[in-house]
Amino acid sequence: MYFCADFLNMNEMKELLELAAGPHEWDERPVFCFTSDIDWASEAVMEEYFRLLPPELMRLTVFVTHKSDVIERAFQSGRLQRGIHPNFLPGSSHGNTFREVIETCLSFAPEATCSRSHRAFDVTDTAHLLRNDYHIRCCSNTITTLTPRITPYWLESKLLQVPVFFEDGSFLYNELGLSIEPYRSFFTAPGLKVISLHPMNMVFNTPYLAWMRRIKDSLSRDAFNHIDADTIARHRNRDRGIFNTAEEILNLAHQLNAPILTLDEIYELTVSQQINDNPI
Repeated sequence: MYFCADFLNMNEMKELLELAAGPHEWDERPVFCFTSDIDWASEAVMEEYFRLLPPELMRLTVFVTHKSDVIERAFQSGRLQRGIHPNFLPGSSHGNTFREVIETCLSFAPEATCSRSHRAFDVTDTAHLLRNDYHIRCCSNTITTLTPRITPYWLESKLLQVPVFFEDGSFLYNELGLSIEPYRSFFTAPGLKVISLHPMNMVFNTPYLAWMRRIKDSLSRDAFNHIDADTIARHRNRDRGIFNTAEEILNLAHQLNAPILTLDEIYELTVSQQINDNPI
């Protein structure tokens, strides 16, 4: 692990730590943030996803993996915000080096200031590169399962880490059922509730992980990237699935009249003043 020069500015880091310490609204009540890892979903999948869960209703932050006209139109109309979803793993279609991967992803969302890596890959090399050489200021690479009283915290790279509270795949992996009712107290307790949803799981209404795995294994990479409306209609689960779980979460957030923030807004609320008279 290495430390960049400006990290050694202890006065700045001290002020950052004090800002993150609060107080903040999520210390007193639940604050929701809806996000999606796009994971190379096709245009038909994205259209159906936005029909089922309108992004403006969720104030959605999407982590993009590729060029999408559907996402671009939604972004240009102000319906969502974009972050990047870099794949740093070997064989990545984004590039062969960490820098290539980041620059490829930023070509899909040049304005992005937040990142969540594919498979939550996170090392100091990527964190420092994102923070120092590009304009990324927060990340969301810690995936928890209904952890109470989540607050953002600073990494040593000075990226703000905003942990995930609920991820659709993790909820299925841990076999917690397909309803949040047994865990309602976790959702209504104070803390950040970053919700991570995958368009494929939402559109096909995945009931368990092996079910979605069979669909993916039945398709070539090209077929997966070009799933059409007929394929969705043919494979969509008509019984209860993880889409219904996500719908419950969104409905609960609105019933509670809880704040629904974007990741950028969480950053801005964490850093509510300037450091040394210069914006962070």
